Amino acid sequence: MTVYADAVFVLNFSVNYLLLRASARLGGAAIRSKRMLCAALLGASYAVAVYLPGLRWLSAFPVKLLCAAGMLALSFGLRRSALRLAAVFGGMTLALCGAVYGVELLRGGQLHYRADALFYPVTFFSVLLTAAAVSLAGRLLLPKLTFAADSILPVTLRLNGRTVRLSALRDSGNTLCDPVSGESVLTVYWKAARSLFPFALTDADLSSPAILALRLKDYAPRLIPYRAVGVASGLLLAIPCEITLNNHTKTGLVALSPTPVSERGAYEALTGGNRHA
Repeated sequence: MTVYADAVFVLNFSVNYLLLRASARLGGAAIRSKRMLCAALLGASYAVAVYLPGLRWLSAFPVKLLCAAGMLALSFGLRRSALRLAAVFGGMTLALCGAVYGVELLRGGQLHYRADALFYPVTFFSVLLTAAAVSLAGRLLLPKLTFAADSILPVTLRLNGRTVRLSALRDSGNTLCDPVSGESVLTVYWKAARSLFPFALTDADLSSPAILALRLKDYAPRLIPYRAVGVASGLLLAIPCEITLNNHTKTGLVALSPTPVSERGAYEALTGGNRHA
């Protein structure tokens, strides 16, 4: 059997990217195209390496799992929502396999068995077009598993040369704002933003925002009053940061939440309903 490395690479790269992007949409995760392209590149490189002389051991099942885990980690990061997104990715992959098999049956193709594997008489373009169709169907026909369309946004925070990238939920019910300027405030789980600071923060620090404000006096901190379900009143420590949200960059306040803002870890921040909030 003749294997063309360039065809294997292009096909796997394209299919991997389509599946990762569709999984992010269905799983309610932010779509980070650059990270997904890197993950698709990893998967495509692995698919080619399997056929190289002396590297057949890469086809072992544990190595396949390791490669898949690496792709998912590159695409979605190491967070609690990764397992849910991995399940969505697995479901999309199975859907693609079933779709390819169904298309070949409709075309009159036959299933072949060679050594210890099953082979379908598929062509390059039939697999690529089927993958595109499955990705499009997942986007158009299936509801997002957790959140409304475009409700999860990628966010970049910068403070004194330090950068943090995370995901934010556009919450129309979130009205947190600076009582002085009236500007909206981005609420971030403190553990997701702690690498912005050159020293370690603890849960005890966040339980006393007024004391923590004195410790962070060089960062021009603010105390933002808030109310929430089960909380009649309270204060959140906020720090001015450069915020890039939905391709819009501004300097605004980032409030540090002492508790996670998402139960399942699908996002680490909350913003208002406004697209530039």
